[in-house]
Amino acid sequence: MTTAASPETLLQLAFGHTGARALHVVAELGVADHLDDEPRDAKALAGDLGADPDALHRLLRLLETHGVFARDTAGAWTHTPTSRLLRSDHPMSVRAFARMAGTAFGWDSFTGLEHSARTGEPGICLLEPKGWTAYLQAHQDEATVFQQAMTAKGHDDIQAALAAYDFSQHRRVVDVAGGHGHLVHAVLAAHAGVHGVLFDLPEVARQVQPQERLEVVAGDFFRDALPTGDAYVLMNVIHDWDDAASKRILEAVAAAGRPAAATVLLLEVLMPEGPAPHWAKALDIVMLAVTGGRERSLPEYDALLTAAGLELVGVTPTATPFSLVQARIR
Repeated sequence: MTTAASPETLLQLAFGHTGARALHVVAELGVADHLDDEPRDAKALAGDLGADPDALHRLLRLLETHGVFARDTAGAWTHTPTSRLLRSDHPMSVRAFARMAGTAFGWDSFTGLEHSARTGEPGICLLEPKGWTAYLQAHQDEATVFQQAMTAKGHDDIQAALAAYDFSQHRRVVDVAGGHGHLVHAVLAAHAGVHGVLFDLPEVARQVQPQERLEVVAGDFFRDALPTGDAYVLMNVIHDWDDAASKRILEAVAAAGRPAAATVLLLEVLMPEGPAPHWAKALDIVMLAVTGGRERSLPEYDALLTAAGLELVGVTPTATPFSLVQARIR
């Protein structure tokens, strides 16, 4: 028996962006930071934020349907466990990630999604023909939010990776395109015998101070030789790039790590088979619109690694949607 067609699913999809945009705006305004344990009405909140009380109330009313903020019996707004994650001072804060999604980098790229569908090029090329890295280099305010978002989003994923993989077996771990170094810092904090190297673009690397067991190296993996190490970790890096660029990155890793027969670890979301909902499928469209990269299945990673002179060793799932794809240099 076939299920009767209903327009409700399509209507919800057609306007699904309303909840996303409400979240972006509320995160940008810093609403969660102005709520603590005492309920506050929209007028009081709007006065602190320089916002319109009615408009703010309507945004919060929509987010309330998703469990983000709640109202008490008097109609004043209070926190939920989910809305507390939007506070800047929460140890698992996602405010920066929500802000990034609402920037021109994160949102306007999606206005070019039809361009992506017709040409295969990322939508951000309509904003910056040279692509997403050039766009961020030209918009340092958005680049700062981007780095904050990557650091904040990585907390759970990093702890899950540390629980799933023993980094103490390595002497010198190179964090490739590691941003502000949140991954390599966590590895060093967990393992006193490990030395780390953070490798990223000069404008990022200069924001990180070297430490006793941490070396910071500025460079571009498309042009410069990577530092030597016996383990290379690339967290959410390869999915940013198409196959040709990803192969070049992995070839650079292989060239740097070959003398030490280094281990290569990719922390990525694996694309599953079948029609069931999965974060990878949504993230894949983000890559299509914003970076020109893609989420990949394990066979696709295997083929990519092989083409770059690496051999797939295995996959270690973590407690988050991310997995550690482990390879060795041939």
